[in-house]
Amino acid sequence: MDIWLIEDDFRIAAIHADYIKAIQPEAQVQQFLSGASLKEALLHTATPPTVLFMDLFIPDVTGYELVAYVRAHFPGICIIMVTAAAERAHVEALFSYGVFDYIVKPFDEARLQKAFQQLHLTRSALQKKTHFTQQDLDSLFYRQNNSAPEKALPKGIDTFTLERVIHLFNEQMYTTLTAAQLSEIIGTSRSTARRYLEYLVEMNILETKLLYGTVGRPERNYVLCETYEQN
Repeated sequence: MDIWLIEDDFRIAAIHADYIKAIQPEAQVQQFLSGASLKEALLHTATPPTVLFMDLFIPDVTGYELVAYVRAHFPGICIIMVTAAAERAHVEALFSYGVFDYIVKPFDEARLQKAFQQLHLTRSALQKKTHFTQQDLDSLFYRQNNSAPEKALPKGIDTFTLERVIHLFNEQMYTTLTAAQLSEIIGTSRSTARRYLEYLVEMNILETKLLYGTVGRPERNYVLCETYEQN
């Protein structure tokens, strides 16, 4: 995943970049200090970023102008505002532009994790289906209303590792994994890796497929749930 960050204060930009890398270690993070440099990079890149973290107050361009520019020319980019501006007028205006999330400075890593969690769930929902039921659409568009109160994670499951496992599948780094393979990737025991995989099966994000060998018991392989339609 390519993630771009525009913030005119290089010290704050570095802190935010460290937060992002801690949560998304495989991501390629690029920082920009001005609107002009961001526009220049967008015009010359072959692959626009998946996510753009943007401050509202940039010296050489207004945040609204930059959001409108990205929306008009690069509609596939997910815009997440990271700004100290919490006034109603700003929130209403940026909501109307279709920003994906709005994070108020200063923020902590937990709030950023929540943004990535929702991003992964939304992208996964969009990528898995070619046709949507009304229930699918309600879950997608009314995620804030349906998410309260948030369900606590089971004992032994932490948000950071869970997001990392989901990321491995969502970004198509792996189409199938066993507990043994995942344990090597994330640096845990097989039983811990299996716990995360089984939890994602319970959440209907992954499903299991049995791989039969010549000897011994069949091996459980975990893959993203196949597209299905509810009757």
